[in-house]
Amino acid sequence: MSGENRKLGLIGATSAYLVWGFLPIFWKMFGKAGGWEVVAHRVVWSLLVMLLLLVIFKKFHKFKETFHYFAEQKQYAICLTLAAAFAGVNWWINIYGVNSNQVVELGIGMFLTPLISVFLGVLFYKEKLPPLKWASILLAFLGLLIMVFQLGRIPWIAVGVSSTWAIYGALKKKIKVDPWISNTIESGLMLPLALVYIFTLNHVGTSHFFSGNPAEDLTWVLVSTGVITTIPMVAFSYAALNLPLNVLGFCMYINPILTLLVGIFIFKEPFNTEQLLPLSFIWSSIILFLFSESRALAARR
Repeated sequence: MSGENRKLGLIGATSAYLVWGFLPIFWKMFGKAGGWEVVAHRVVWSLLVMLLLLVIFKKFHKFKETFHYFAEQKQYAICLTLAAAFAGVNWWINIYGVNSNQVVELGIGMFLTPLISVFLGVLFYKEKLPPLKWASILLAFLGLLIMVFQLGRIPWIAVGVSSTWAIYGALKKKIKVDPWISNTIESGLMLPLALVYIFTLNHVGTSHFFSGNPAEDLTWVLVSTGVITTIPMVAFSYAALNLPLNVLGFCMYINPILTLLVGIFIFKEPFNTEQLLPLSFIWSSIILFLFSESRALAARR
């Protein structure tokens, strides 16, 4: 890997996580629209953007080959369909969390994603963990239990946003396809449901797309979801191809940190000892995990 590619990969990862970290500000613009309406439009417009990019970068022939391959390999087709479903649910939780004023809980949940991914690696891919990494997972679980005790309920937004994205990643690991191609196919798989939902909303008169009411119309904001959500995916895909996983994993924490700060300082959501205590356990688990990983890397040198 050349130094130039590594530098561009780092720029791609940083750019992607910066956009995702500030994305709650964008989702706040959809307060009048339901989360599933936004997800449906995101599917349609991101698919069009991805197809255009595949043509520009001369990857469309590879997209067609991969699509036909998945049509013949039912196991991979099922995995990709499930990945698309979990991605759609993850987007909905993000949008709902923002517009129900629970961005702080979203941010806390995002810190759990890498640790849940590690656990899924053990569960489904038989990956081995040293004691320190098991201890880090236990600390994160204790942090989650504290949240449950404090709230008197399961913090489903935190659990949902982290687990759906971790499961999505685990499914994509099994498929092992160019992320540009797989992301396009995912949107294609969701397209029929998205179109049915959009046309149903239009038919019953609750659509915010060319609604005819200037106070309710969100047409161009809905269209913009294609670019706003696709560009960071492209940047992330480039980063994944040009960065070591340990560097890419470290960059991942930009997203929850920014989301948490957006919730606290921009949306003025409460953040006190009640939120800090479970988060301190989760942060401690991340530090312990990174310490264990650095020891393993040093031992291999």
